[in-house]
This record gives sequence, structure tokens and C-alpha cells, in this order.
Amino acid sequence: MNAPYYGIEYDKSLIDISKVNLCKKATNGCATSCLYHQGILKNSDFAKNKIKIARIKRTFKFLLQRDEFFAQLIKEITSLQKKAIKEGLTLTVQLNGTSDILWEKESFTFKEVPYENLMCYFNTVQFFDYTKYDILKSRKKLPPNYHLTYSRAGLHKGKLVDDWQFLQNLLDKEIDISVVFNKKMKNAMLEHSNFLGYKLIDADLSNCRVADVHHRENNQGLILVHEAAKKTDFNNSGFIIQSQEELNKYFSVQH
Repeated sequence: MNAPYYGIEYDKSLIDISKVNLCKKATNGCATSCLYHQGILKNSDFAKNKIKIARIKRTFKFLLQRDEFFAQLIKEITSLQKKAIKEGLTLTVQLNGTSDILWEKESFTFKEVPYENLMCYFNTVQFFDYTKYDILKSRKKLPPNYHLTYSRAGLHKGKLVDDWQFLQNLLDKEIDISVVFNKKMKNAMLEHSNFLGYKLIDADLSNCRVADVHHRENNQGLILVHEAAKKTDFNNSGFIIQSQEELNKYFSVQH
């Protein structure tokens, strides 16, 4: 109902905004702890927060004005690409920040030329994202310049979404998994170099997940250890591991 407020007109018979979900696999726990609600966005008034307003504008544009959305995105990535080349850097782009869009399936037309996805247009740029989709089932046909990390979900409506067997299957297929801990548990995990035979790395040292492939060993994926951001709303959903008991429960660890 706020679309007209942002100067966006659309045919309501073609799309029902109220039914749009750009993070379809979100669970109770990750939704509560989502970066969208943290930091400078926490408890801020929507009308006064320029970041929130900009996000909703981009969302409307993606849904309702696709050609304009992709034209603007291409312009911005091209600008970053030129800056990276000038400074002797390698550009990597994360498209999903507070969403889980399957970008490899988002086609568009730019200057009357159709493209299968952004990775095809920027075939020399490396893209990466976190996702809660089952990569082996839903996202196995990825462009070579698009790297995905599986984000562990925990419980959803009381049911465990991804048990240890599920996670282990991903790791054995060279897919890295991201797991969020509180500070105490993160430090305890990183006292060891591996967990149940899989290499651990401190994921907070860098957010460039593309580089993780250089840390892999034995043709296995990595367990990426994250610490929940400060002032994150913790809950009992199992998304954020807060104790050894939870670790044992959700990863079926036997001692």
C-alpha cells in the first residue's frame, strides 16, 4: 500500500505485494536475528531511516520495474568494476544482503539484449551469496562466477530444518556451511581446527566468501564460524548456538 507514496505505480491485478517474500526459506530464528533489524536499523522509525526507505524502494523497483532495476544495478556494478581496476583490486559482489533471491534464475533485458542473469552480463566479476535453499536441489546449476554458502537455519515452527546428516551431505559435496554462535561458543569452537572431521574457519575475519575455497582440505566444505552481531535478539530457535547442550542437540554430537 506504500508503493504510491514512493512514486511507484503498478497494476494490482498483476502482482499482490502482500504475498511477496524475497527470503522464502527464512526461519523463525533467522528472521528475528536478521541483519535487517540490527545495528543502526534497530528500533528506528521507518519514515526517518534512509537505509530502510532505500531498501524498500529497491524492492519495489525489482518487483515492478525490472528493466529499470537491472539498468541501475548494471550502472552501479560497472562503476565499482572501473574503480577496482583503477586501484588494482578484484571486485566481488554480494547481491543478497537481507534477501535470498535466486539471482541465477533472474533474467532481464538491457539495451534490447536479453540476459539469463547478471553473472552472464558481468562474466569477469565474481559474485557470492549466503542462502538457505538446499543448494544441491534448488541451486545446483550455478554460473561459474557465482559462489554460494549454505546458511544453517535451525528450527522452524519447532521442527529442525537442517540436521547434521543434511549438513554433512553438503560438506561432503564441497559446499561450505555458515553457523552462527554467541561469543562464548564461537571462542570455544575456534579452540579447535576442525569439528567432526570438517575444517573450521573464523568467518568474521572476512566476508568475502569466495576466498574460502582456498582453505578447503580433503575435497570437503568448510564450517564457517560466525559470531552473532552485537545487540542481536537471541531466542530459542536454534539458529544461534548458545551452549554446548545446543551444539550436541542440533549436531547430534556424542561424547
